[in-house]
Amino acid sequence: MVLGGSLNGLGVVRSLASGGMPIFVADKGRGCPGAWSRFARFVRLASVSGSALVRELIDLSIRIGERPVLMLTADADVNTVSEFRRELEPFFRFTLPEPEMVRTLYDKAQFQLLAEREGLPVPRGVILTDPSEFPLIRTLTPPLVIKPADKAPLVANQENDRPVRAENWGEAMAVATRMMERAGRLAVQEWIEGPDSGLCFSLFVCSSEGEVLATFAGRKLVCVPPDVGITAICAAAPELHEELALLTRQFAERVGYKGIGGLEFKRDQRTGKLLIIEPTVGRTDWQEEIATLCGVNLPLVVYQAETSMAVEQSARPGPRVMWRSSILYRRPAGLGTASVRDGYFRLNDPLPGLYYYAIELLPLGTNKLFRWKLLKGKVPARA
Repeated sequence: MVLGGSLNGLGVVRSLASGGMPIFVADKGRGCPGAWSRFARFVRLASVSGSALVRELIDLSIRIGERPVLMLTADADVNTVSEFRRELEPFFRFTLPEPEMVRTLYDKAQFQLLAEREGLPVPRGVILTDPSEFPLIRTLTPPLVIKPADKAPLVANQENDRPVRAENWGEAMAVATRMMERAGRLAVQEWIEGPDSGLCFSLFVCSSEGEVLATFAGRKLVCVPPDVGITAICAAAPELHEELALLTRQFAERVGYKGIGGLEFKRDQRTGKLLIIEPTVGRTDWQEEIATLCGVNLPLVVYQAETSMAVEQSARPGPRVMWRSSILYRRPAGLGTASVRDGYFRLNDPLPGLYYYAIELLPLGTNKLFRWKLLKGKVPARA
């Protein structure tokens, strides 16, 4: 059961398809690409949050007649499942860190304090809970990045939850004033000097005992918006495999991590040291499918672990493929990669791409009636 049909969920579905198991995608409506994949059955949810979502999931499990492996793709769902894990565990198979650790890793302020306490490599930073603490900003060296500690209120109100870069103390205080009014507590860190190509990530799976079962090292090549945005284009980074695998094992051991997750890093060009920007907790990452495309199928590792199958250890990947979130983005010149794989469109699974590019990206215009029919189920979901 893949909860969420975004691009993230679509990549999970396509990864799991090689395992041959029945796959369900659950979301609030067909207005998501994962709902159109030929590899999964779509299930419409009346509610996508809180106890109402939990009741729906339990009902789905009962109707399926099995205890599905539950794959999460969004922070809000991780928080809900963690909170109601005792109610859900008889009906689904899933592995998460302990409840308090889920909350700590999700909250940027708490994670900063945890990382400093455990000796994990993070930028210097301060936590602001009240405007009276703004003078702490002057203990840091600009440029700075200001982040909401908990982005849930911003997401709920459809406000921008991206970090903001400030070039000096005055600008940082102005940004912090505006952001605190909307988001409450803030985490402020020193900016990690270096280009977007210095951004890299480790995607991984840990067992319920905390053993690291599989890891994948990747590099971000294009971010949108630049510096602080989500991944637009990425590729494998085999040259970083050993370094990131070591940092991942250290992280997992020190926080007692369990389940699927990720770590985003950036190399400080002044010191050469990799610093953790933030963790991905209890869910697949936006660009999770790049690992599968390069030979490390992490969602399938999760399925094997949860169903007590022998986990197939993947070979160290090579830089064979680039993944892009859509055709809007072109790979940087001069990179010799065998192919670029579009996140939405695949010849063997075309409907998600056709839906996204024809319905989501293009102006509605004459497509408005067709889009209404499509989302209402008046157009067949599959040819």
